[in-house]
Amino acid sequence: MAISPVEEKIITATVECIEKYGIKGTTIRQIAEQAGVNIAAINYYFRSKDALIERCMRQTLHNAFDWDDIEKLPGRTANERCKAIFHEILEGGLKYQGITRAHVYDLLVDGNYLTPFTETINEFIKKLVEDLKGRGATLPEGELYLALIQITNSVMMFVLTPDVFESRFGMSLREPESRKRYIDRLVNRLLD
Repeated sequence: MAISPVEEKIITATVECIEKYGIKGTTIRQIAEQAGVNIAAINYYFRSKDALIERCMRQTLHNAFDWDDIEKLPGRTANERCKAIFHEILEGGLKYQGITRAHVYDLLVDGNYLTPFTETINEFIKKLVEDLKGRGATLPEGELYLALIQITNSVMMFVLTPDVFESRFGMSLREPESRKRYIDRLVNRLLD
């Protein structure tokens, strides 16, 4: 479904506000101001703040785990492919930490495990297992699932808490070379 330039501007502003104020701190007034539109425009296109937030969250999940985009990433072997994918996820997650936190909010705060985020992650891992098997992954399917769950959880933990290990281990995943080394070591340990 094609969206209008105004809708796109409002969704972009919503992402920016969630990044700045968090999902619970974002107001319709802030979104309108950031988008350069009046509140009536938001109500016209989205009907409510909740509908706008829901649409924004669906769009950002789609952008983060769009398999058409993932298929374009490099990697001839399963190992190379896995590294490229998780490096991209880590980089994007660090760039949009507020959105990532918003996606896991219900999961972590309310204990709601039936969210679009969990459905998307599960579907992503399922597709990734098939992709890596097609590229010669040698782990049995159950072990491959487990390895990918471990990699996903590790990457998501760093996205949510990027500085938690920096003081103790001197590892800053905000630096591209550190991210690359981290993903390479993680994938090598779990896939080989």
